[in-house]
Amino acid sequence: MTTFRSDFVDISKLTYSFVSSTAPDAIGVEVILDGNVLLDVSMNKHAKITVFFDKDVHQAEFELNDLRAVLAKCETELNDWRRRLIEPGEMWSKK
Repeated sequence: MTTFRSDFVDISKLTYSFVSSTAPDAIGVEVILDGNVLLDVSMNKHAKITVFFDKDVHQAEFELNDLRAVLAKCETELNDWRRRLIEPGEMWSKK
């Protein structure tokens, strides 16, 4: 496998789009740079988090601490969203 190096992603230029899956049991955050989705971080109603690295990210490269910061931000936002969804009467509440 050949790996091509690229400039590190400037995380201050990232935008975040909060998305709800077509399936009612998943919520997510798309991490976007220059209109391109780099990562899709999703959480299900059981708080399981998955990260999808878009295969067309054009060799985006993160410094490890920057990637950790991005993932931590996504996790915090998803946990807050999930907390609201599990409140009584909400979509993920236990009936």
